[in-house]
Amino acid sequence: MSVPETPSSQRRANRARVMGALRERGALSRSALAQIGLSRSTVTSVIDELMAAGTVVEVVAGKDARKTGRPPTLVGLNGSLGVALGLEIANGVVRAAICNTAQELLVHDSIPVDDHTPPEATLKMAGTLIDHMLARVGFTRAQVIGVGVAMPGPIQRRTGVNGRATTLKPWVNVNPWATAHEVLQLPLLVDNDANFGALAEMTWGAARGCKDVAFIYSASGIGAGLVLNGALYSGANGTAGELGHTTIDEDGLVCECGGRGCLNTLANADAITQNLWRSHRDRLSIADVIKLAQVGDAGCRRVLADAGRHIGLAAANMYNLLDPELIVIGGNLAPAGEILLGPLRESMARRAIHAGEVLPPVVVGELDYDVVVVRGAASAVLRDAESFPLPKH
Repeated sequence: MSVPETPSSQRRANRARVMGALRERGALSRSALAQIGLSRSTVTSVIDELMAAGTVVEVVAGKDARKTGRPPTLVGLNGSLGVALGLEIANGVVRAAICNTAQELLVHDSIPVDDHTPPEATLKMAGTLIDHMLARVGFTRAQVIGVGVAMPGPIQRRTGVNGRATTLKPWVNVNPWATAHEVLQLPLLVDNDANFGALAEMTWGAARGCKDVAFIYSASGIGAGLVLNGALYSGANGTAGELGHTTIDEDGLVCECGGRGCLNTLANADAITQNLWRSHRDRLSIADVIKLAQVGDAGCRRVLADAGRHIGLAAANMYNLLDPELIVIGGNLAPAGEILLGPLRESMARRAIHAGEVLPPVVVGELDYDVVVVRGAASAVLRDAESFPLPKH
């Protein structure tokens, strides 16, 4: 026999629902809050209570919120309640960002790190970076709600250990959550970089309002953050979305995962720049390749188009299995724009089911490469009210 809810327990539940919506979606109108299953009068009562406590504040929407008339007044979490951190451990660099409880990006920064640096040493450098950034924005560690830590590769769900496909070899067979928790001494969560990037584009970028999205993230490797029915999907063992290990050429080069002809061996940044060595006699960065392509360099345009076609083949297979409504391209290949996306779409259209009828849009993400993952990592913390409660104030 269930115990009937008391008025006080019902009120706590209503507050939790409103707070959860504001943590997940940012500032909302009162009418939008009523759509979470509460009456307008209940929403008004809860908001009045939270405003009196200083937990929420009124926010005027931006000028582009409506084409005509007065911008609507929204309610959102008070940004001074605390901060969430995003940390990306990537090849050659550690990136970090701080967002407040109003989901505003306060600061982001990065430091170079050698790929052979042991995990503990990398995290100590990351901790120093975090402390310097907190001081810059006037917050302390006591006000940190949590840290989202992004890793470049799959994390095995059952063991919490980085798999062999992780592009940072000192981190293979390492439990990143346990190691980061010991070094940083802060509450945290750990996930794949592409998953966090997908979350960022859903929250602030090109995928706002979408429920089924594939975010293809290119860095040292190529991965996909998959959002199915509004939730991140990692698979039974954490390896969903490893698009870079899709087989493109069975007789191709051996990949670091042990397979042959993986997408990463044909279309990641290293593969692209290596293809230009003979013609350009220089080891260009991927940013150099894109800049040269944009001013008409035929070789650079060719290798980017080839990469787009290879990614399109893998994306078609992914589309045939999952049917996303939108595919977003982010990471270090995204600045190539249509030089990459045109061939990608053409390759995908040749292989996708019902091509030309329901083929999803393929667009470049709206968030910059150096912030998309760390903003998503911070957003994951802000969304998780159960694991990361707000600091007492």
